[in-house]
Amino acid sequence: MIDINWNRYALIAELTKRIHSVSPQFGKTALQKLVFFTQEVYKVDCGYDFKLYSYGPFDSQLLSDLDMVAHWGCVSIIRVNDSLGGYRIDPTESVDSIRDRAVEFLDTESTRNALNDLISTYGSMTARDLELRATTVYVAQDLHAKGEQSTLERVRHLVGQLKPKFSSDEIERAAIELNERHHIQITT
Repeated sequence: MIDINWNRYALIAELTKRIHSVSPQFGKTALQKLVFFTQEVYKVDCGYDFKLYSYGPFDSQLLSDLDMVAHWGCVSIIRVNDSLGGYRIDPTESVDSIRDRAVEFLDTESTRNALNDLISTYGSMTARDLELRATTVYVAQDLHAKGEQSTLERVRHLVGQLKPKFSSDEIERAAIELNERHHIQITT
């Protein structure tokens, strides 16, 4: 029997629909980070296993799920031919067709609240901003899981090693912002 995870497919379609009007750059990287936040920060069980990769937390299954949602005609994936390259994900007229298969998941109060806060907090951020914040969350959670102390200095140092393109000040500001939102726990 084929395992069809309608909740994951519907989440991709729902995020694409909701973010379309607020995001300056909704592509594959942004999708990865927003689903990572949905699962790891907002504790919505999406069933992904994120690992640290070039642009921060990543799960290849999420890209496969995106391709399936596009195959069904619920979203379109468009290659962007500008100086940055990458992809743009847009909702289609059929974006809501997959929703009925996971209405119980999408319409629970916890999922609705999580998606509302996710979009208002992170929806207008660029992929670069999301990459920094998702990597910071990943590092802070990893330290916590290992029983190590998550100090601002330790998180800033580790994220700086992983992401040298970000300045120490950018990393610190992102870590403080995430801590103030209670999306990570660090001591300053």
